[in-house]
Amino acid sequence: MKKCLRWACLVVAFTAVAGALFLGWSPLLGAADKASVESESAQAVHAQAALETLYILKNFYLYPIDESVLLKAYSQDQRIEDMIKALDDPLSRFMNESEFQTFMEDMKGSFDGIGIVVGILDEELTIVSPIKGTPGEQAGLLPLDRIKHIDGRDTKDMALEYAVSLMKGKKGTTVVLGIERTENETTRAFDVSIIRDTIVIPRTSCEMLDDEIGYVHLASFFGENTAEEMMDEIRSLLDRNMKGFILDLRLNPGGSVDLAVQVATKFLPAGTPVVHMVDKSGRRVTYYAGPGDKVDVPMVVLVNEASASSSEIVAGALKDMGQATIVGVKTFGKGSVQTIYPLSDGSAISITTHKYLTAGEHLIDKKGIEPDVVIKLPEEFDDSEGIVADTQLEAAVKILKEQLRKQESSKVAG
Repeated sequence: MKKCLRWACLVVAFTAVAGALFLGWSPLLGAADKASVESESAQAVHAQAALETLYILKNFYLYPIDESVLLKAYSQDQRIEDMIKALDDPLSRFMNESEFQTFMEDMKGSFDGIGIVVGILDEELTIVSPIKGTPGEQAGLLPLDRIKHIDGRDTKDMALEYAVSLMKGKKGTTVVLGIERTENETTRAFDVSIIRDTIVIPRTSCEMLDDEIGYVHLASFFGENTAEEMMDEIRSLLDRNMKGFILDLRLNPGGSVDLAVQVATKFLPAGTPVVHMVDKSGRRVTYYAGPGDKVDVPMVVLVNEASASSSEIVAGALKDMGQATIVGVKTFGKGSVQTIYPLSDGSAISITTHKYLTAGEHLIDKKGIEPDVVIKLPEEFDDSEGIVADTQLEAAVKILKEQLRKQESSKVAG
């Protein structure tokens, strides 16, 4: 998030330049004449923010833009969101002042809603993962469920941020989602009524498994102290003589790229590449693991189809650098980065600015990361209590036990 907001000062600095660059564009300059209810000062503020948006898109948006299309989109109703929609990029969005403030509050770790992470997959509003212990999970929502309507509103072509705003709301109120789910090649549709609650985003949880194998589940890459919180959990396991380690990134939808680098740094030698970021000009910037405490025990990383974005950066780095065995199923496949640019009128835009390559220079967008060991979770309950066996975790433990056995045999032989 720090990285995303570094551009705030740049936006202010670019304002005067943007005005000079685009003074010749009559759609922006003449747009104020069409607004009958706004004051001249409000018109000027909107036009200024539109100029900033055009400058940002022209210089930082990852893909080529057609300025005339964007200007035409803006000129119809003088709305910056129409410029962003004209990009036809489901990952780029506009936030008005209220939405931007709500977004910043959400990043602190709590909000009122139902507790699901959503994205656009194959042009459909899709659940990436429900957050553990939230109304969304308790209602039975699953990763890759498609949300077809929200309180009767059709989600086809609905902006992602608008869909999110509809699902948020005051604690105790109800929202009804129309869900489409495919299981065993059969698709069915049904409605789910969910009562909103205050959602506290979890970060880490840990436990010591049998045979001195430590386990940490990293739920997201939000919160400035996430990497250190994870490391504190690991230190507690090391104090209990942990000999093997499992990092669980399943159902982790990602978050900050900076945090991904910080987390990967805990497992990789200083100077090891973590991720390569490529901008619109093709310029590549590589982020490297930094110094500090390192975890140096045999390691397995668990991933699934809901492991996305920053999760894939970490899993990709540990796989490519031979630092861990990846177990589970292919990851989500989000290989682009969105940067947030606050605008002078209090609103903000979040636009796609980079694509990233894993440490080994693999492009994963829409492809995902293939595990070293592919293990699917069973679809049937394995006992009368209705518990699904975690075959992925079982496989991770088995792999580590074998590695530790070989390690011990090597010491004895040596």
